[in-house]
Amino acid sequence: MTRSRPPSPHGPEAGDPAPDAELFDVAGRDRLLSGVWAAQPAVLVFLRYFGCPYCQAHVVRLRRDEDRIREAGATVVLIGQGEPRHAEQFAGTRPVPFTLLVDPDHRAYRAYGLGTGDLTQIFAPSSAVPFLTNNLRAETRQRGLRGGKFLQMPGTFVVDTSGIVRMAHRNRRIADSPSTNALLAGVADALAPDAASGRGASS
Repeated sequence: MTRSRPPSPHGPEAGDPAPDAELFDVAGRDRLLSGVWAAQPAVLVFLRYFGCPYCQAHVVRLRRDEDRIREAGATVVLIGQGEPRHAEQFAGTRPVPFTLLVDPDHRAYRAYGLGTGDLTQIFAPSSAVPFLTNNLRAETRQRGLRGGKFLQMPGTFVVDTSGIVRMAHRNRRIADSPSTNALLAGVADALAPDAASGRGASS
């Protein structure tokens, strides 16, 4: 049973219904977002853009912790901007063991409350060291917009099999993606016996 109050106009918070959207996979086939959480909780990772060093580093961390996430009972879905060919190029530069979808018209980004950032969010001093560190690694260096928008802000959401958001994280700065432990806490909440009661955590 979901909460009766309507979702936030700024996107869903924990306990709200997760917006559905029609996206495309790397082959250009239509995919409903709701299909990814039908069988098990899903971790939805909205990337800033495919060449973003911070987002690439987040994907590498998720790949490193893939076994932990899978054993917890969840699946990871990466959502990017641009066209299917941009997603295909992204997957071709590194191993990507996750479902990869694209949102060319940004409808899903808007539905989840992910808009453009201001200069303090994009150029925060705390992002400088991660930027330099990421650019020293082949998998995470700056690779250009690849169909995306430079000012786009990323975010990560955990959705349970009832289509309810269990964790909502909209990056306050481009480098503050949630830890795997935070995601696993959201997955545990999604799988808890009282998950249908509308509990959840926002960050």
